[in-house]
Amino acid sequence: MEEHSPPELELLLRYIAQECGIDCRKYKPNFLVRRLASRMRVHRVSDYQSYLYILKKHPEELDALLDNLTINLTYFFRDQSAFEALREEVLVPLIRQRDRPGRRQLRLWSAGCATGEEPYSLAILLHQLLGTNLPHWDISILATDLDEKALQKARAGVYDAFSFREVSAQALSPFFSLQNGRYHLAPEVKSLVVFQRHDLLGNSYPSDMDVILCRNVLIYFTREQHDHIFSMFHRALRDGGVLVTGKTEIMLGPIAALFKSINLREHIYRKVRTDLPRSPAPPQE
Repeated sequence: MEEHSPPELELLLRYIAQECGIDCRKYKPNFLVRRLASRMRVHRVSDYQSYLYILKKHPEELDALLDNLTINLTYFFRDQSAFEALREEVLVPLIRQRDRPGRRQLRLWSAGCATGEEPYSLAILLHQLLGTNLPHWDISILATDLDEKALQKARAGVYDAFSFREVSAQALSPFFSLQNGRYHLAPEVKSLVVFQRHDLLGNSYPSDMDVILCRNVLIYFTREQHDHIFSMFHRALRDGGVLVTGKTEIMLGPIAALFKSINLREHIYRKVRTDLPRSPAPPQE
């Protein structure tokens, strides 16, 4: 946020951080102000002090605000061309390279997983690639998000037709059962994914990842925060590990030297083996 934010806004942000554990100052200022304004219009108030009163009097409004701040638009195999490139240019060669005793291990991370469609798409893809050989592999898919409400839905693994916007539910029918008009994910797919709450700017990162997907998440952060997150992803990846970003999320400046493009169109990059100095604390607004 700006250095001299209105005191009423500071009080509001402190209350949100206290109640939800989310530091909204990490968002781009314009994005944050727009999201707050949209909820304030719902309640027909125009000042932060009045909206803070509403939050305190109606705790359920916190859930509505968090839904507005953490946009969770996702569906299975979103951007099919990206998943096809990931399959053919990353996973197929990696599986071929690792397919020997003592080497059959894959570690993947969906950072900003929302309601789970992305990590479950990865799990389905690995089922399709490995088939009956999957039990011989040690597969781990970590899925993280800041929004605990979204994570709860992800853990349930139950979806509506909206989640199949880019791929038909019929095409994925071996991995779902239809019950009362909703699609329930098969246990053998759910078992590959572990969901955790994680703040990309505030929490430590995992290590030894083969593949990290972080798509359409960094658009809410500043350029300095992008650099911090990219450098942390670099550390989280194994040598030669792969990072997949969203179509509008671009590495610029010195940070771009940490990765080599595999597929520029689909924003798929391979970690370059580079020794980095210790990353500074995440920049604050």
